[in-house]
Amino acid sequence: MTYIMRFLVVVLCVTTVWGYQHFQDEIPNGKSVPHPCKDNHMWKGVGHLNQLGGGVNNQFGSDFENAGKKWTKSLCMMDSDGDGKTNGEELGDPNCVWTKGGTPAVTIDISHPGICTPYSDPVCKGANLWVNCDAEEFKCDALNEVGMKNTTIRFPETAVPTTSKSSYCMVTDLPTDGDYHLLANKPYINNDDVVHQILLYGCDETSSNAILTFPVNTPKVCNTAIRQQCNVLIGKWTDGLSGECLHRDFGFRIGRNGFRKALMRIQWHNPVKSSFGGSFGMTLFYTANRRMHDANIITVGQEYMAIPPGEASYQVDGRCSGDCSSRKLSSPVYITRAYNHMHTLGRKQRLEHYRNGLKLRDIAYDDTYSYSSPVIHDFQDPIEFRPGDELRTTCTYTSVGKTMTTFQGTKKSEEACFSFLTFYPADNMKFPHCVQWKGIDMCKLNDQKQDFPVINGCNVHAFQNITHPDFKSVYDDVFSLCKPFGGCLTECQKYTDEVLDKHSCLQGDIGAMFRHSTKSVSGIDYLKFWGAVESCKKAKPCQCKKSPTSPSEKQCPKPVPVSTSTGGADVGVASMFVLILSLFTCLMI
Repeated sequence: MTYIMRFLVVVLCVTTVWGYQHFQDEIPNGKSVPHPCKDNHMWKGVGHLNQLGGGVNNQFGSDFENAGKKWTKSLCMMDSDGDGKTNGEELGDPNCVWTKGGTPAVTIDISHPGICTPYSDPVCKGANLWVNCDAEEFKCDALNEVGMKNTTIRFPETAVPTTSKSSYCMVTDLPTDGDYHLLANKPYINNDDVVHQILLYGCDETSSNAILTFPVNTPKVCNTAIRQQCNVLIGKWTDGLSGECLHRDFGFRIGRNGFRKALMRIQWHNPVKSSFGGSFGMTLFYTANRRMHDANIITVGQEYMAIPPGEASYQVDGRCSGDCSSRKLSSPVYITRAYNHMHTLGRKQRLEHYRNGLKLRDIAYDDTYSYSSPVIHDFQDPIEFRPGDELRTTCTYTSVGKTMTTFQGTKKSEEACFSFLTFYPADNMKFPHCVQWKGIDMCKLNDQKQDFPVINGCNVHAFQNITHPDFKSVYDDVFSLCKPFGGCLTECQKYTDEVLDKHSCLQGDIGAMFRHSTKSVSGIDYLKFWGAVESCKKAKPCQCKKSPTSPSEKQCPKPVPVSTSTGGADVGVASMFVLILSLFTCLMI
């Protein structure tokens, strides 16, 4: 009987934890209720004493339950926490007119309807005794070692750009008076409101001269050249992390025989586009008492996603295939830490380890994912990852309440699907970035391209070259027979049916990738080519989701913005081509 009762308790607890995610959609801004005293933390279980949901209800949770677990005018007009503001005012529905699936009248400056705010107000002190506002203390045994040193590298006082998202980089010098291992880091942030992520990369000073043109200790917009030269991730912070402490057996080599310069990249999120300022960076802890091995971090995941609105459960997956790992790894490596990364639509994520097609284990499974409270999975007994092994990460999202498709990106309102794994020895893996774009292994397009000249039947590297002899005739025929703005010409329709619709470089994920790349290609001929290719494409039923506010309308992806760097009249032409290609997305899915 005791075992049965324990089983029932577990089932009830699990049901409750999963239940709150559904209830978030029953109230306005249910996924965006902030913690009253922990910056960048969301209170996921709005109706519960437990921040993550489950267990005992708070007063708002009790009122919500009494209202039939629905957002009613009566519930909206209540003041559940007694702070003088109605539940509707706190959740962005001051006039009590919101309905499920709609956009609330107010989406910023939301407060918790079950916690008396402002939290520091003496009137609220007695009512909020149950709220835990203690900051999570960063603990790392290595910090207590004799001889441990530290240095803080940070952006100077910087004005955060008044754009919804931005990413700045700064090259900085690392200690070079000895040969060290970097063992830990913790964030230095004096304005939590706008910082999304801080990444620190070690720079290979011998690979190019890009670093020589990037001023030291001066924040500026990141460019591709500097990011390619500084591409080894040696430190990271994101919302909810108090710091990073490495495994006892390894560290990141810095100093005389390691990285002497680093690139700090800070991703800001400024949704209200207001003026903010601050100083941001990291404190690094390092020692001359080096560990047995040098470390590195591998990124696994998916670089393309388009999450339709109104989805209760939508999956995206990405993998590091055996084709890639067999070439990246010279010998086995050992994984000591892993953590998953999505943004605010993320609900659960699983990172799996396969060998010879058979699953060996879950490396990191977050059954209830929280963007503001990421789970770090540490392995005191490291996991062996061999050449030919495969890593698969699967992300599950909920987009109920969204009215537009959500794409991949760095800001919180966009999405991500990545897993980060710390491993050693660093020398056993080249280019530790192993991701996919849809179903395409990006290693085959980048660092291992010499082994994969043909992908899905397409010679991708030759096809991107308009002058390549194998494809010049195709380009010439397209330009001769098809007109981007001339409608579907008879001769173009015939050529499309006989050649283009059968060409491996224009079909499936490869064709989708080439179409997608038009937004970053400056050559106007490349844009004209795709405009001409699409001019006689037969319309297929649109697979885009119906609008939740108007079932007769379909939600197609937004046109991709085009850089104005092409200059002059070509800008308008390029913009028109990309607009057309965006509209064709619904027809080609």
